[in-house]
Amino acid sequence: MRRRGSFVLVTLVWALGVVMLLPGSAIAADTAPVPIPGGIQIPEGPLIHVFAPGPIDLGLMGEDIEPNTITNFQGFSALAYIAGTATDADGNTYAMLNDMRVFQGTYVSADGSVLSGTFAFI
Repeated sequence: MRRRGSFVLVTLVWALGVVMLLPGSAIAADTAPVPIPGGIQIPEGPLIHVFAPGPIDLGLMGEDIEPNTITNFQGFSALAYIAGTATDADGNTYAMLNDMRVFQGTYVSADGSVLSGTFAFI
């Protein structure tokens, strides 16, 4: 059961990272990248257009899973999972698992334009 809690926490971190990367003032809606179909469904929450590639025995989705989050993307993708512990100001220790990704290349935007960009989230 502990893995599920960690997985939900990682999913929420992904969602926060995606939201932080696409502020309305930085990217116009018509030139925004189109998210990949499918993804991780947050229980009683939104669908996050991201998959968790990696070994199933570690709680991830498999080795042949799309690491990218953008449809019609051609370029470089890098992915790192960083695990460890964190301690808060009261001395409580928590398990930590961070998913860090970066993508650089060309993509077809929502309005059909072919654009270049660099995207990252933690």
